[in-house]
Amino acid sequence: MKPTILIAALALGACATTKPSESAPALADSCDTSILAALVGRPFSAAVEAEAKKQSGLTNVRVIRPGMAVTMDFQPGRLNIDLDEKGVVTGFRCG
Repeated sequence: MKPTILIAALALGACATTKPSESAPALADSCDTSILAALVGRPFSAAVEAEAKKQSGLTNVRVIRPGMAVTMDFQPGRLNIDLDEKGVVTGFRCG
């Protein structure tokens, strides 16, 4: 096989999508952060994070502070906790 054909075949193979695991929950469709509304307005702490994990059922958490650089990758099983400049929880998002 010619090297250029091999490279093209490998590149196309890298673009192939895989079907999600049957055992993985469909969090993207069922993620509802409204259940965390009572935590909005509270100063962020380990206890607030633990309660958010417990109520949401998500264990992968990312705390986002103002001006903080974050990746734009979407991870349905990740809970984003948005804080203001004083460290107070302003909201929750999935992804």
